[in-house]
Amino acid sequence: MKINKVVRDKVKIDYLLIEGTVDIETPYFINEINKGIKENNNENFKTNVNGYMTSWHYFTRNNNFLKTLFPLFDYLDNLEKIKAYSLHSAWGLKEGFGNYTYPHDHAPNYLSGVIYLNDHDQVLLFPEIKKEFKPKRNSFILFSSFLIHKTLRNITDIDKYAISFNLNFHKGG
Repeated sequence: MKINKVVRDKVKIDYLLIEGTVDIETPYFINEINKGIKENNNENFKTNVNGYMTSWHYFTRNNNFLKTLFPLFDYLDNLEKIKAYSLHSAWGLKEGFGNYTYPHDHAPNYLSGVIYLNDHDQVLLFPEIKKEFKPKRNSFILFSSFLIHKTLRNITDIDKYAISFNLNFHKGG
């Protein structure tokens, strides 16, 4: 083997980040998350969420969740340069005292998002773009999946509830 050159550098890359609010039945979804984290196929403390988590696809076929996402999808469909996409995964999470989310991205997904079900002091951090978001009930953030994000430990006695989701490139056929 012969290596002629190794380059490690950064490139500037376009990303998408949308922040807004949605109409969502928060008590219903908090109840659903509390049920999902007790099921045998839960992902509690097994993923980048160092806390409680439903299965990866817990909300993908939930009509109430889809009704919440459809206005956002309608908005995306009217943006220039948005590629065809489909909902790949949607899961609920609950982070209690001491819980946090490890730094990670959602690549190779196309877009990722989170909808907050309650107000909370545990901010979502995007170190690469120097942005942070404080969870507010019914707020959402949609972002390019390659963006690294994390939370610090929850140091309150209040549980944070959210639903996260991924959109993949649409595979027509």
